[in-house]
Amino acid sequence: MKIVLTGSTGNLGKLILKQLLFRCRAEDLILSVRQPPIAEEYTDPNLGIRYGDYDVPESLEPAFRGAAKLMMVSSPCMDDVVRLQQHLSVIEAARQAGIKHIVYTSICSPEKGRLSVHKLHLDTEQAIRESNIPYTILRNAYYTDIVKLLGIREAAASGVLVSPPGHWIFNTASRWDLAHAAAVVLTEEGHEDRTYELAPMRTWNLDDLASSISEVTGRKVVRRTDNDYQNHVYRMLPYSDMRFVSKDLARLVGQPLRTVTDEVRDIFG
Repeated sequence: MKIVLTGSTGNLGKLILKQLLFRCRAEDLILSVRQPPIAEEYTDPNLGIRYGDYDVPESLEPAFRGAAKLMMVSSPCMDDVVRLQQHLSVIEAARQAGIKHIVYTSICSPEKGRLSVHKLHLDTEQAIRESNIPYTILRNAYYTDIVKLLGIREAAASGVLVSPPGHWIFNTASRWDLAHAAAVVLTEEGHEDRTYELAPMRTWNLDDLASSISEVTGRKVVRRTDNDYQNHVYRMLPYSDMRFVSKDLARLVGQPLRTVTDEVRDIFG
């Protein structure tokens, strides 16, 4: 049984590939990539590397041909109209190529979100269901490495973690855990026609983040609010459900999930 992966040169896709290489033979994996020379960094000669570009629909069916399962990583395009058309092209190519199981990276709790990206993922999920191809929807939480956008280096240097006023809650997950869950779904049976909410079992807040920075750096960090503080992350958060928690990710991974402290430790090396 062959598995074809899209997005394998991206941050999440690379981790999914690493996890799959723990679980199956390289010759059973096909990488559908927009720029094949980039994928040449993967030195295993048994990996199948094929040209497949979301913007070139006719390239996708040949890239998927011969595979039974498709790991469909959502497009990184910032235009959600274009992005949906890309996704529809992938689904149609999967149908033409005879794919038996699509695994798609969606977004956590999209019905409760109010950003255009939430509708984009809901529309893609619906298109996958209407294709009549067995599927698994992985509703990924925002990545925990969002912490690097919250001024943690400045906080480590100054001893103060600054944020706008508000009770900020985060339900993020590490890319590594999300990749682990994807690899489990791709290599084990019984996940067809399932939707998994891949959020953590508990949320974290900025006090937790300040404590993590203190623990990792050895420097006391405290929280402070500033009415004039500007950060696009805090403008986005109210439009997503950041309180939602789930046991799905922990069940698929089968081991303790990575914490915000783990993420901070990685960032500071």
